[in-house]
Amino acid sequence: MSEAGVRERKRRWRGVAQFTLAVAVVLGLSLAVDPIAERFRRQNHSNGWMRFRPPHETSTLQLEGERIWTGGKDGLGWIDWKRRVVLELPDEVPKLERVRALRLARGGELWVGHLTGVERRKGAGFAHLESGVGAVGAVLERRNGEIWVGGERGVARWDGWRFVRMDVARNLEGVDSLMEDRAGNVWVASAHPVRGGVGRMGLDGTWTEFTHDAGLAHPSVSGVYEDRSGGIWFASGFGKQGGACRWWNGHWTRLGKADGLASDRARLVYEDNNGRLWVASEVDGTAVRSGGRWRVFTPNEGMTGWEVKSVLETPDGALWMATEDGVMRLDEKAEFGPAGDSK
Repeated sequence: MSEAGVRERKRRWRGVAQFTLAVAVVLGLSLAVDPIAERFRRQNHSNGWMRFRPPHETSTLQLEGERIWTGGKDGLGWIDWKRRVVLELPDEVPKLERVRALRLARGGELWVGHLTGVERRKGAGFAHLESGVGAVGAVLERRNGEIWVGGERGVARWDGWRFVRMDVARNLEGVDSLMEDRAGNVWVASAHPVRGGVGRMGLDGTWTEFTHDAGLAHPSVSGVYEDRSGGIWFASGFGKQGGACRWWNGHWTRLGKADGLASDRARLVYEDNNGRLWVASEVDGTAVRSGGRWRVFTPNEGMTGWEVKSVLETPDGALWMATEDGVMRLDEKAEFGPAGDSK
C-alpha cells in the first residue's frame, strides 16, 4: 500500500475512534444524569409542589380539556395537566405578545386578549380582531353569552361582527378586570394608581362608581372576585398601601399585612374548592388562610414566583398558579414545603 493510502486509512480510523468516544461520553452522561432527574421527579411528587418553566412571565391561565392555556409576555403556551408536561403549540397558533386574558366561551371559542387586540379561535383557526380599546387586559363572557373586553381605553362589547366601545364608569382610567357576579351585576376594575377604582353595572344597566369609596383601601384595583357566600373582593393597592377589601350587602371589611397578608398591596384574591382563601401580593409573596390561620409563601418557601396573577383548579383537585417566573402546580393535599423543577 502506498504511503498516501496508509495516511488515508489512519485518518479514517481516527474518525471512527473519535465518533465512538463521543457516543460513549454521551451515554455516560445520560446514565449519570438520569438518576439525578429521577430524584428530582420523586422530590416533586413527594410534597405535591411542581414548577413549570417555560413559560416564564405568565399572567393568565385557561383550562380546556386536558390542556391548560398559558398567556404572558412571550405569548401563548400549552401544558398537559394530566401528564404534567409543557407541550409544543400547533402551527396555527399565532405568535403574540403580552397575553393578559384568556376566556373559553361556552360554544368552544377561545378569546385571547393581548398587546394589539383580540384573537378569536373558532374551529381550528384564529382570527385577529381590533378590540376598540387598545391593549386588552380582561375578557368576560356574560351569562347571556355576550363577550366583553377591557383595555387601556375602557370596555367594548362584541356585537357579532366587531367590538363596540361602551359608555361605562367614566372616571376609570383603563380596565384591568371584568367580573359578572351571581346576581348578574358586572364589575369593572382599574388598577390606575390615581384614576383607578371600581364600577358596577346593575341589572337595570345603570352604573355605580366606587372610585373613591371609603371601603376601598386604595383606588388602584387589579382584581375583582366573588367568594362562595356572595362577598365581592377587591385586590387593591399601590406601592405599600392597599389591601384585600370585601363588600357584602353594603358593608366593607379590609385585610392587610397586620391581619396576616404578605403585604398591604393585594394583587389577587381566590377561594379554592377546599375553602382556603389565597391573597397574592405584588412583590412579597402569597398568603393562604386555612383553618383560620394565615401563612405566607414566597420563593424562599418553594413558590415559583413572588406574584401570583391567575389561579385555576383542574379536575384532579390540583391548583395551578401563574406567576412572574413560571407556573406552579400544587396537589390538592400538597405539603407546604420546597418545590422541585418540572424537568
